[in-house]
Amino acid sequence: MVRPGIRLWELANRTSPTLALTQAAMPFMQDIQQVLNQNVNLAILDRWETLFVERLSRRGSVTNRAQVTGRMPVHISSAGLALMANQDRTLQAEYLDYFHDADGRVSIGCLRAILSETRQQGFAQLAGVVDTDTWGIAVPILDRKHYAVASLGVVVPLRELRLQALVPAMQTAARGIARDLGVS
Repeated sequence: MVRPGIRLWELANRTSPTLALTQAAMPFMQDIQQVLNQNVNLAILDRWETLFVERLSRRGSVTNRAQVTGRMPVHISSAGLALMANQDRTLQAEYLDYFHDADGRVSIGCLRAILSETRQQGFAQLAGVVDTDTWGIAVPILDRKHYAVASLGVVVPLRELRLQALVPAMQTAARGIARDLGVS
């Protein structure tokens, strides 16, 4: 029987295109987690899914279904919405043509409105979608053309009231990550 081993894991991690991203993001993610004492995640867009490439959690944090190397549909994750809302209009149109919510909770019209609002306000938020007692908030990490290369997100208790302070801090961190990556 042939199984992937430690060497394959080492090789994959050394050559991963997300290595530079996670290295640039980690200090900012740690700072945000230190202040919030909650989950912080980093995601990229992989076709029509949100792929989580890093996550920091602490004992006592709220439930966070996003796992490293885990995927979620774009429309049920604040990270995915922050990513898709800040893509080229052609890519967004392809996604919307493809879109189908198997659960029937989100219509195409509602999704268009959410993407538009997310792009205008500069962050995405979803309350109680994945877990009823959590709130996902994410900001895009933008390149020079103002397209999202990644998103920085948090999962906090639904009762979290620091949104006015939290979003600007996350946006500042996202700009720092973009700068350190050399994409801004």
